[in-house]
Amino acid sequence: MGRWCHTPSVGRNTCVRAVLTVSSQDIFRNYIEYHDRCSLGRVQWRFSLVMAVVFFTLAPAAHAATHPGIVDHVADGDTLVLRGGETIRLVQIDTPEVYGNSECYGSQASALAKTILPPGTRVRIATDARLDQIDRDGRTLAYVWKGSSLVNLRLVREGAAAPYFYSGAEGSYAAQFLRAAVTARKAHRGLWGHCKNGSVPLRATRGVSTGPVHATPKVSVQGAACNPNYTPCVPNSATDLNCPDIGHAVKVVGTDVYGLDREGDGSWCESYGP
Repeated sequence: MGRWCHTPSVGRNTCVRAVLTVSSQDIFRNYIEYHDRCSLGRVQWRFSLVMAVVFFTLAPAAHAATHPGIVDHVADGDTLVLRGGETIRLVQIDTPEVYGNSECYGSQASALAKTILPPGTRVRIATDARLDQIDRDGRTLAYVWKGSSLVNLRLVREGAAAPYFYSGAEGSYAAQFLRAAVTARKAHRGLWGHCKNGSVPLRATRGVSTGPVHATPKVSVQGAACNPNYTPCVPNSATDLNCPDIGHAVKVVGTDVYGLDREGDGSWCESYGP
């Protein structure tokens, strides 16, 4: 007559509370099946725990932190100051210098940033967990959102800025910045067509280098110097022009040779006023 037994010291562990038939000739096989089943369960549980720890340790959040702000003023093309004194350096992009050794297209990039972010503009500041949060000058390194528009990306699209991945670190929008820069460069938009005879290199791991500012003769608002496709006067140019180059609102009355009317409504640069 067979006898039944179990392991009494394991409490509620269902694996080791297996019941074995002591007198059965299959006791060894039963024990092996029980042992293997329990061991496999423990291994699977431990593996799942380890993978969970690794995932939550290594997977970065899209942004480290966000907070609202109100623009006090724009310092240059890639730097602004919020009310309260916080200085924001737009991360992952670089614009030509306007202070010290002024660079080609620096003033235009600064003008565009001031147009997009006039004093009093409400913005959302977002840092990136993949990148440094503060630079050596104490500025917050961040993306600047104006509504649903990412200002960092808009500056690159307009040809006013180039991607800049400090020490090779790529943030959440690195691929978008690169695509936008390649498109702008191909179209000779902004600094890509205005500086170095259209040969500014695109090197995302280095700051943009557009060369020194050269004096540009002023164009008369009347006469043959004006392109007949626009009104009021838009100067004839061998390279692409953008709103910062023109400085006033325009209407397309012929062929949009400079690609200003991107919305297809016959006018552009309205934010600059008449």
